[in-house]
Amino acid sequence: MRTIRCLRLLVVLWILLPAVLAAGQEPPAPEADGTPAAGEAPVTAPAPVPGETGARTVELHAGLPGMAFIGQPLEDLLKRFPGADVQPFAGQDDAVTVKVAAAGISCIAVGAPDKLKVASVGFNLDGMYEGISEGNFRTAKGIGKGSTVNDLIEAYGPPVDMVSSRPRGSPPPRPGAKVDPSLPQKYQYENESGAIRTYFLIENYRVTRIVVNELKSLEQHLIKARPKS
Repeated sequence: MRTIRCLRLLVVLWILLPAVLAAGQEPPAPEADGTPAAGEAPVTAPAPVPGETGARTVELHAGLPGMAFIGQPLEDLLKRFPGADVQPFAGQDDAVTVKVAAAGISCIAVGAPDKLKVASVGFNLDGMYEGISEGNFRTAKGIGKGSTVNDLIEAYGPPVDMVSSRPRGSPPPRPGAKVDPSLPQKYQYENESGAIRTYFLIENYRVTRIVVNELKSLEQHLIKARPKS
C-alpha cells in the first residue's frame, strides 16, 4: 500500500514540475533588433499626438476656427485678442482694420457700425508683413512656412486667378509680358459658390501669407462706386 502511495506522489510531482519551473522563469527577451520573442505580442510605437508641432490649422475659405474666421463678430474677435490694434478703414465707420501683431493675424471687419463682422482674415507665415510677425500656421494639406509655389499647386491644383503686385506708380504690365517672379503674386482659390476666395501670397516662389476674403461684403463696404459723369 505504501509503495502505491509513493508512486502516486511521484506522478503528481512529475505533472506539476514543469509549471512550477516555468512560473519562476523570466519572460523570454526580445531579439537584439527589437523583434519580440516567440509568444510575445508585438510592441507598437505610440501614435503621434495631433498638433504636436504647435501649428494651427487654417481652413481654406474659412480661417482659423474658433479664433479668427469669416463672419466672426468683431466683439468676439476682440475678446479673444484683447490687445489687438483696431483702426477705422479709410476713415469709414462701417469698416475697420484689426492687427494682432504678435499672433501673425490681420483682419478687416465690415457692416453696420455696431455689428461689424470679419470679412477678410490674413495669416502671416514667413517674415514680417506690415508690422505683423509670422505665426505658426498651416493648412490641412500642409501649406505653411517653407512651402513653395510648386507645393501649393500640388496640394490645391492651379489657381482660378493670379494677380501680380507692382510698386505704386509703376505702369501696368504689357499684355503677354513675362511676370517678374520677384514681385509678389496672389494665387487665388474660390469656394464652390464663388462667394469666398482664399489667396496665397507668393514671394520669390515661396508662400508667405494666406488671406481669406468674403467678396460681397468687401465690395459693399470697401469698393465705392465712382460718381456718375
